[in-house]
Amino acid sequence: MEQFLFVLGSNWKLSLAELDACLKNEHFKGKIIDYSSNVAIVEFQELHKEDYYVDKLEILQYNLGGIQKIAKIVDFINIQTLYKAFPLETIKYNEIKKERQKINLILKTGLDHIFHEIKKKNIFFAVSIYPNLYDDLYYKDVIIKHFLPFLNKKIVTILKEKGAGKALYFKYPQKMIDSGNLNPIFPHHVIKYQLLKTNRGEIILGITEEGVYIARTYTTDNPNFKKKIDEERPNKEFKSAISPKLAIIMLNFLNLFENRNNKRILDPFVGNGTIALFSIMEDFQIYGSDIDKKKINNTIKNIQWLQNELNLSPIKNLHQRFKTVDIKNLSTEFKENYFDGIVTEPELGPFYREKPYYTEGIELIETTLQPLYETIFKESYKVLKTNSRISIIAPSINILDDSQDMRLNIEEIAIKNNFKPIPLLSSKRIINKSNQILQIKKNKVFSIMDTKRNQIVKRKIYVFEKK
Repeated sequence: MEQFLFVLGSNWKLSLAELDACLKNEHFKGKIIDYSSNVAIVEFQELHKEDYYVDKLEILQYNLGGIQKIAKIVDFINIQTLYKAFPLETIKYNEIKKERQKINLILKTGLDHIFHEIKKKNIFFAVSIYPNLYDDLYYKDVIIKHFLPFLNKKIVTILKEKGAGKALYFKYPQKMIDSGNLNPIFPHHVIKYQLLKTNRGEIILGITEEGVYIARTYTTDNPNFKKKIDEERPNKEFKSAISPKLAIIMLNFLNLFENRNNKRILDPFVGNGTIALFSIMEDFQIYGSDIDKKKINNTIKNIQWLQNELNLSPIKNLHQRFKTVDIKNLSTEFKENYFDGIVTEPELGPFYREKPYYTEGIELIETTLQPLYETIFKESYKVLKTNSRISIIAPSINILDDSQDMRLNIEEIAIKNNFKPIPLLSSKRIINKSNQILQIKKNKVFSIMDTKRNQIVKRKIYVFEKK
């Protein structure tokens, strides 16, 4: 069975969870058979058998918020072969030579699948190596400094032996190679250097505990496009808004992959409309509300700007879809059993510049957050269709005088209001790893943290389904 490599985003657990959710859908039915902190290896049930499966991969790439690239795997190097060919300490020279020859033979075969026409062609390639973990010393001291130069040299030699007119490769800055501080090329580099063309390509080597998957990139994310929408919209607030990628991931957790143009989605804390804008781009019918009239007006202006930028048809009854509403009155302003899904980030509390004390955190939860989330689930139950989902963010607060973050028991609130928690990761679907950092430590994971370094109020993503 053919295998495909998916390059994960910076929050690998969130990317893995989103990908697994999509692979449960009939159009993309498949399973993650291996993974690291950077890549997931996928086997599809039927998709790869279709004549134009690359078109479906492009659709899947567009639909996914947490995946940087999708590549087709052409060969595999056992992890012991890699370690023997490129050891941390050079002792057995004959063994090194023998194991490197194995890799050389694998490259010779693999390059015929990466570049279908080589003879007399001018070929340009870039090698991207995704390690099991970026902070692994083996990656910094061996992979970057020795394995990468070996690959570039050998691939050029093999291409010329196969009759290529020219064989050139993307050169990383030498000072980054020498320091061992090197990232693979980013999606915008793939676009810039036209590496999806037949005689130009990105060769990915994804390393897991099992070995090295050799693949050619078929599709890539377009981060510049998302960035343009996020940053150039007329009204924005970067201090508190979620990222475009997180908005798309949360939309995918609703498990609505078919007939999206008929699915009605609500964001009851619409703010300046990040979720709304990307819901439109993902082909949903979007509705929104907020207690702040100015934010509703900002969202409407942002949507109108998006329609103009992308030459989209105007949304009918736009001003009726977006309303100034207090969350406690949600079900009086929108019909009962009307929405196919809710995606939202409620108010998470104050924007702290310094960690709050334990007593401040308790007061915030008991007087503000607990009643707010109680109301959210009570009202969401009324406006959601049965078996529909709410994808929601809850705060995890870094407290000054406590080693543990302070959290709201959102699962208890949801269950009390007739919602059931939906696992985002399950060990039944994804085989666990031996490295503790990469382990899915529970049989089912019901929440995933999305945070930046030194962030005081962190985001925790949950998904619940109306019973």
